[in-house]
Amino acid sequence: MDIDHQQKQLALQKARELIAEGEKKRAQARMSRQIEEFVSGNSNVLLQDEFIQNVSQVIAEGSQEGSAEFGSKLVQSLEKYACGENSTLRERAVMALSFCGGLVSFVKQYDLLMQVTFAQAHWLKLETSYLPVCDTVCRQLQQSGLKLMAEGHWQQFEPLIEVLFQIQSGVLEKGNVIRGLVSRTQDALAADHILEELVLVCLHGQGERQALVERILTRLGRRAVIFLLEKLLISQQKTERLYLVKLIPQTGRVAVPVLKEYLNKELPWYGLRNIVLLIAAMGDAAHVPMVLPLLKHVDIRVQQQVVECIDTLGGADKKNYLLSALSLVNDALKVSLIVHLGQLGCDAECAEVLLDILVDRDSIAADIRDELIGQICIALRLAPQKRTLILLRELIAERTKLVAGGRDTVSIIARRTLQIIEPQLQPAAQKSGEEQEEISFALDKEEEQRARLNLRGLDLEIQQLMKDKKIAEVTTLIVEHAVQAAKEKDFVTAEILRDRMLAVNPNALIEVIRVSGVIEEEKSNAISSHHLSLWNDLYDYLDSDTFAALYHCQRFQEYQPEEVLVQQGVVNPSLFFINTGQVGLTCRKGLDEIFLKRLNPGEIVGVGPFFDVSVWTVTLTAMTAVKVQILERESFQKLLVQYPGLESRLMDFCRRSEKIAELVTLSGEDRREDVRYSTEFKISNSMLDEKGNPTAQRFRGQLEDISIGGLSLLIRISKKENARLLLGRRIVSLLPTGTNRVRESRGEIVGVTIEDFVDQDYLVHVRFDLSLSAVDLKNIMLQWRK
Repeated sequence: MDIDHQQKQLALQKARELIAEGEKKRAQARMSRQIEEFVSGNSNVLLQDEFIQNVSQVIAEGSQEGSAEFGSKLVQSLEKYACGENSTLRERAVMALSFCGGLVSFVKQYDLLMQVTFAQAHWLKLETSYLPVCDTVCRQLQQSGLKLMAEGHWQQFEPLIEVLFQIQSGVLEKGNVIRGLVSRTQDALAADHILEELVLVCLHGQGERQALVERILTRLGRRAVIFLLEKLLISQQKTERLYLVKLIPQTGRVAVPVLKEYLNKELPWYGLRNIVLLIAAMGDAAHVPMVLPLLKHVDIRVQQQVVECIDTLGGADKKNYLLSALSLVNDALKVSLIVHLGQLGCDAECAEVLLDILVDRDSIAADIRDELIGQICIALRLAPQKRTLILLRELIAERTKLVAGGRDTVSIIARRTLQIIEPQLQPAAQKSGEEQEEISFALDKEEEQRARLNLRGLDLEIQQLMKDKKIAEVTTLIVEHAVQAAKEKDFVTAEILRDRMLAVNPNALIEVIRVSGVIEEEKSNAISSHHLSLWNDLYDYLDSDTFAALYHCQRFQEYQPEEVLVQQGVVNPSLFFINTGQVGLTCRKGLDEIFLKRLNPGEIVGVGPFFDVSVWTVTLTAMTAVKVQILERESFQKLLVQYPGLESRLMDFCRRSEKIAELVTLSGEDRREDVRYSTEFKISNSMLDEKGNPTAQRFRGQLEDISIGGLSLLIRISKKENARLLLGRRIVSLLPTGTNRVRESRGEIVGVTIEDFVDQDYLVHVRFDLSLSAVDLKNIMLQWRK
């Protein structure tokens, strides 16, 4: 019985083995068919669990048996579906790849493992939805990455870490779960021993190897940032620190929370300064608030780095940041702050802050007080205010008593600022009630806008007629309204309508000529008989059309007694025609004000600044209520297009009567108070920019004469209007004082006069900021005589 039972068991066991063997063969046969179908392009095979679970075995066994090429082809097909558009197939294919990754890694098939790894990385790069398989894929990528780094395959590792970096940094948009998984993978790859090796190569390597390692290091995430930052904080070598400061910002936005965290630590001044430098290098204005608390740091070097960070990143709020810093930083830093503010454009808010500092100037550190006050005065030129005038006059009076009669640099800058802003704060032009016919007819933007607004109804009527192609009716309509406007002395509207007529009917030349004649006639009639009588000599000197055009180019303005029309030293190329009242002509000599002449109605003043290129050498002050017409150079230039000979005739007329230059000379006050010495030798010069720094381009000019207070240079300029642009500019001249010795003398261009009309040679007059010493002047003259 026992023998029969044993035989039965053996038979059953044999039967089971035969069944299992048969099932195995059938499974192999099914798998073979599925593999064939899959290779042939049947994607439905991916829906079979049996295929997903066993394809990795086929690939691994094939690579061991010498069929690695076939296994590689299967991985390629799986990658194609893992990165395809069908979400179901994507998930099934990446599951198969994850099985492959584990098995291929176990059998140590390196090439196949890399193919599977990069297929998974490709899928992760494209996938936007979180799938459970993401965890497995990230873990396998981590293992593969560590293997690559351990074996020194850095080039193969780079594309893998690049994908992880793009996901973590937001270049590739992913959900928070995927980004969290990727961040953990980066942290695992950034092992200390790996980071140490990479940094070593970065610091001491060269060429493409160094560049490759830099790219890898900057993509290893938060742990790499911390490692590099710690390296920076303990480094004792300047070249190493500079290299790390350049490298860390390349890690991207993952560095921001790390830097913010370190700002709150107890670090030495140089550590904080380096972190601020890193934040500036990040290039994002949104990071500026992170460093603002350090404006209160006790060390000026940290404060300075914060100011430079604000200037680099500031963005739309830069001015507000800099204004806040003014009240917090060391006095020595306020100079550069004010320069920055001036470059941004000092507005009313900024001016008030600067004026408060000016009021409290005695509390400024003595060693930088003058420089700071000078920069404040320069910045205030951009925002004229009455308070500025008051404080500048107080400053000038104070400096006059304390410092060499007020000829120091601060006084010179303050006076120049006063000259610039004072004319801008004079009362606006007003219409005369008594001379209601004396109106300025210059076509300004406000008048043009008003006219076009009033013509909207007529425009609609014109448009309707044009649609009906009634050109003759349109022309008649425009002529009627243009003539009516001219008779009502609304010359702006009349001229707009005249131009409109040509636009709608180019053949209406006779009508245009007629309307132009009416406009000119009405303009001539608009000039009162009183005005023609007062300016009879000028009227006779010019023809009636030119006189009328000149009249309408001017603007009318009234001044009250003791009101300044124009200040000595300002740049204002305007001619003043005095209609009523009396104007006093004065000039300064040192601290004294010298009265030169009383100007009456019918006199013209301003010939030098208007026709030449110079500052005003006198001050005009209303002695009674005054009414004047002002001819501005810019408006006159436009008029010359139509009347090209007008400038020479008007200049000839004006020079006959104006004797200001002679009066100034007789008074003993010349543009240079000191004795001039004639010379003839070339010197090198440079214009100065807004910060007072020499520009890159130098030019040579012939030194014609020199005194302790200034000089004159002969240079060639192509156009007079270009010469006019030099007026008021700052310049530095290199004056030879001995063999291989030069003195840099800075000053301001106060005049440019024509010397030779044919060759276009101009004499540039420069007033020095600081006078030459008698010794320097003597040495300069000796160099010329050599």
